[in-house]
Amino acid sequence: MTEWITRNNVSIVTAIMPMQTVRDVVQCVFDLGDRNALVMQGRGTILREHWYQSLMPLISPEKRLIQFVVPDIEVDATIEKLIAKGNLRKSGTGAVFAIPCDNMIHTPGFEIWSGSDGGSFDATPQLKENLSAIFCVLQPEQTDPVSRAAIQAGAHGPIVYYSQGRGLRDQLRWLKITKKKTKEVLVLVVDNADAEQIIEAMVEAGDIDEPGRGFLYRMPVQKGLVSLVTTLRGRHRKATEQQIVEAIDDILGHSHWRDKSVEDLGDAGKSAGLSFFSDSSKKRRYLEKQVVLTCLVSRKYGETIMDAALAGGASGANVSFARFIEADSQTTGAGVQLNREEGIVRVIIPAASCQKVIQSMKDAIDREGIETACIFRQPVSSAITFIQQRESEAV
Repeated sequence: MTEWITRNNVSIVTAIMPMQTVRDVVQCVFDLGDRNALVMQGRGTILREHWYQSLMPLISPEKRLIQFVVPDIEVDATIEKLIAKGNLRKSGTGAVFAIPCDNMIHTPGFEIWSGSDGGSFDATPQLKENLSAIFCVLQPEQTDPVSRAAIQAGAHGPIVYYSQGRGLRDQLRWLKITKKKTKEVLVLVVDNADAEQIIEAMVEAGDIDEPGRGFLYRMPVQKGLVSLVTTLRGRHRKATEQQIVEAIDDILGHSHWRDKSVEDLGDAGKSAGLSFFSDSSKKRRYLEKQVVLTCLVSRKYGETIMDAALAGGASGANVSFARFIEADSQTTGAGVQLNREEGIVRVIIPAASCQKVIQSMKDAIDREGIETACIFRQPVSSAITFIQQRESEAV
């Protein structure tokens, strides 16, 4: 029987940075006391500035997503170290944000943090709050139009990484050849004032609420800093639109002026061009009381944990793969650090089903004798995908 350790008051801190900064950034967090980090390959999304370039492919600079498990008391110091080492106050360099965990359990072999000094540093005055993280799981061919829609609605260029999905595709039998196993996941961090119109634009562009089109969910961000660009601009442009918007935020002391909900003024507002939402947005059915459940295990056990999640009642599961860097990793004679690959299994499920799915995962970990594993739950503000409508609800 696996011995599980329970952790409370922890967060997942995610940094988005260029590939060449990874080693220094990871080491600076290890120096604070963290014991491991997950590094995923990803790419950015940048539009070209001129309208006649809109038909050209998006520019996709290589990025890395680095994730750390951090005690809440150490979040501020960790973020400040990441900002300084990654030079994140410079426009276009990357982003860093923290999402709290409701609960975390892990095996003794999965080290979390050591040497906490009480977290005396407070980075709150230098960071943004009132943020949301938007994740959208899509077929690869949907990524381009959904990314463009998000940017045009006011978001930064989405960060994209790969994932493999299970669930609906497995139920299609021979028709599953029409759905790719490999998915792409779009990640955005946006102000709460902008989140609704960005989500609506993404759902509309990707038909996310149609069968087999994808899954979008929004998570609350504790605090963070976003310095990601959206447009490759000419040298004659002195500032990006994002920089101008941020400057207005600083002058006013808030971002409420960007909340488009006040523009829904009925027919008069629409005739004046003030409504950004179509009538269909009001009819969408968003899922509520959902959570994200994540399990970190060695890559070879990814399929096993997905099977366990589905057996426990999850309707779908995704797995992504990352390099797992440990503070005590062995190195070769040439100084090359030896790291294993980790599977990151995620499911979005109703909160009421969470314990059953967790137990199913724990049972699989016991059966397989997995020595290093971590399971944690995080809140979801809202989610949307295709929802089968019962006949009694049909219009």
